[in-house]
Amino acid sequence: MEEENTTKTNLKEDSQIERFDLNERIQHILLLSALIILSLTGLALKFHDSWFGIMMITVEGGIQARGIIHRVSAIALIILACYHAYYVLATEKGHREFMQLKPVWKDLRDFFQVIRFNLKLSDSYPAFDRFTYIAKFQYAMVIAGSLSMIVTGFVLWFENQSMAALPKWVIDVTKIIHGYEGTLLFILLFFWHIYNVHLNPSVFPMDMSWFTGKISLKELKKRHPVEYERIVEALRAKK
Repeated sequence: MEEENTTKTNLKEDSQIERFDLNERIQHILLLSALIILSLTGLALKFHDSWFGIMMITVEGGIQARGIIHRVSAIALIILACYHAYYVLATEKGHREFMQLKPVWKDLRDFFQVIRFNLKLSDSYPAFDRFTYIAKFQYAMVIAGSLSMIVTGFVLWFENQSMAALPKWVIDVTKIIHGYEGTLLFILLFFWHIYNVHLNPSVFPMDMSWFTGKISLKELKKRHPVEYERIVEALRAKK
């Protein structure tokens, strides 16, 4: 029956559909670039007396150049954060994508179902929609982490002015939060997100949709069956 429906609508499993438009891909690439640079320049300062810190500061052109690169990247992150807020709040496409990222009870059920599946307690794997619970959690972490980094970064950037208005213990706590938040984002970015998007056996060596914006119907059906059914149904309705 499925083959008949696919034939009737001239859909092929290897047909490519757009998953992310150019605007979203550019935002992702800019965010990735800004966070990588901020992480590396921040970790270089945090561990300045280690071999890693010395090497990174040398590569970055010295301690002064490191500071400039870090601040320029911070400004880029702030601009991107403001634009993303506009995108999700004031554009139809952005708001629709944002609502797809909203946590629902199914995410919690999917989480426990994955655990049962991995423990061989169940033969069924969750049928994911456009965004999995992992993608939603990572998005929330990046948003919360970026906001925290921006706020604490401003306090440290204008430390003299901040000390005139805030107690010293607040500055000290801010330094700790900023440093460890940066380390956490680095771990989240490199050891979890990149694994799921690029190194996971199901997508290795890379999920190219972040770059091309496209995914085949076959791959969409395999990884996001709920979204697949919705898209195919919409395509059939147009015929």
